[in-house]
Amino acid sequence: MDNKLAILGGSPAIAMDHDTFAQWPIYGEEEVEAVSELIRHHGLSSAHEGGPIVEFERAIAERWGVKHAIAHSSGTAALRSALFGVGVVRGDEVILQSAVHPFTCIPIVGCSAIPVFADIDPVTLTLDPTDVEKRITSRTKAIMVVHWKGMPADMDALLDIANRHGLKVVEDNCVSQGTLHRGRMCGTLGDVSAISFQDGKMTSGGEGGMLLTNSDACYQRAATLGHYERLEDLPDEKYRGVSGFSFGEKYRMATVTAAIGCVQMEHWDERLAIRKENDRNLGEVITEIVGFRAPEIPDYAESPFDRGFIRFRPDELGGISRETLLEALQAEGARVTSPARKASKIPHTDLPRSLHLHPVFTGNESGTGELLEEVLGSAAGEIVSGPGTLPVTEDPEVPYETIALPSFTRPAHELIVQYTLAFRKIALQANDLSVRVSSS
Repeated sequence: MDNKLAILGGSPAIAMDHDTFAQWPIYGEEEVEAVSELIRHHGLSSAHEGGPIVEFERAIAERWGVKHAIAHSSGTAALRSALFGVGVVRGDEVILQSAVHPFTCIPIVGCSAIPVFADIDPVTLTLDPTDVEKRITSRTKAIMVVHWKGMPADMDALLDIANRHGLKVVEDNCVSQGTLHRGRMCGTLGDVSAISFQDGKMTSGGEGGMLLTNSDACYQRAATLGHYERLEDLPDEKYRGVSGFSFGEKYRMATVTAAIGCVQMEHWDERLAIRKENDRNLGEVITEIVGFRAPEIPDYAESPFDRGFIRFRPDELGGISRETLLEALQAEGARVTSPARKASKIPHTDLPRSLHLHPVFTGNESGTGELLEEVLGSAAGEIVSGPGTLPVTEDPEVPYETIALPSFTRPAHELIVQYTLAFRKIALQANDLSVRVSSS
């Protein structure tokens, strides 16, 4: 192997094609046949009368270990129903982190409730419980907890806060399916949760989402928002009386999504195990190399490598920056990226993934903020937003001295070996990188 760094003209250490190992979702003839069966039997439209939607709900409820599951058209719709299910209505406040996909916040506004942005912990990138408690008022109804890309939020502290203040806890588990908190599945710890089946998620169906809860009352109330076809079977006469009507749009999942999801669930445990094994094997071999460390994690998390982060030590690598390290590794063929806040953008925009800085909340010369006032009334003006309000969220370098590794979806031993060689090359020749940077 050419030991000269690729960025300095050498050959890349990683020669294998990533595409097979990084493919996600994994669809095959089983999914094709499941969808074809629906078309053959004119089963593309379905109410709550058996079929793949009911089968999918049962499979998800069983795997997550919850009493109730309601299939939805999207994870966003499932969050909207979850909020309605725990009683969030106009004028209520819901605390959430700003450093998140907008789809976590949109359902709150959809309830005509007030989003209250809290800061994040710089290690976990999830809600900072101390900051959450500071933002509770007499109007606070719920905390929206996001488990962020393989890292569970601090549910011990957040549930304690919720219990002491009489608040509901809604878990957004869309991007952390299969993540455990003290051995329990995220999405089963609060009052209600939602998961997503969009193609990039652990459970894939193209689109779709699922509400999960152990609460009979939450399940029945949530069903009245957009699932009119199942209301006549509800045990509580109050909710059963809504039958023939609903309080929201039709949120029913497409049968095609459910059919694909049923097939995916047959392989779910195996594929999750492969991804976790690859993440941990890759992380462990890299941390044996001088200059690299396992990321810090709280004691309730399962593994330091499940979210694909690795820490580097500039003092052991010639003082190189994150940007230089990434450039050098990418030249070696590694698909590494920066998890820094400054590199995190709202999908389909160049806006930072910091909702409290979005023009909907801060306003702009075009009057975008006026639209929020039309939806929420005068309460829109009370939302704390803008620069300087959430210091950790706004820190461009958080998480410090950290890079993100790729996740491999098929057994990838040989590829991991090549990644090890790439990282070792960088570590052994880090001083050459420093000289290159200083002379450029």
